[in-house]
Amino acid sequence: MTPLGIFKGRKKETGEKAEKKVEKKTEKTVLEELCKGDNELYSALSRTVLLNPEITKKSGDMDARVEKAQEYEKNKDYLRARIEYQVAGELALLEGKTAQVQKLFKKAAETDPAYPNRNIFEFLAKKENAEKAIAVAQEYYTRTAKPVS
Repeated sequence: MTPLGIFKGRKKETGEKAEKKVEKKTEKTVLEELCKGDNELYSALSRTVLLNPEITKKSGDMDARVEKAQEYEKNKDYLRARIEYQVAGELALLEGKTAQVQKLFKKAAETDPAYPNRNIFEFLAKKENAEKAIAVAQEYYTRTAKPVS
């Protein structure tokens, strides 16, 4: 191979291989199916739904997370406070508690206004969005639950 051979473009795949790649890209995830084309809801849930809720449950309950967040807030450690409020909100989403979801994500948005994904927290702080998110999240957790052996 010549030294400039590395800059040559790849040959395009044709036939079955190309079709298989296209098929794989069009398959939807469980969360995408459940959101039914609501991109804002999908965006919020893709960043807040717990992939392994059992591990998160073991690491502390919602109230303990809120207490930690308040402590961090008093110490002006706003980044850690936001993270704790976010985790507490994710646990509230898991438990299906609308009022807590709204309250905790609103607090997360207020605590760290420079956070780039703050719009997600603001979205979930609205009652109708929180209710939709909880319904989709509950269905997601039902479908993806690992069987107990």
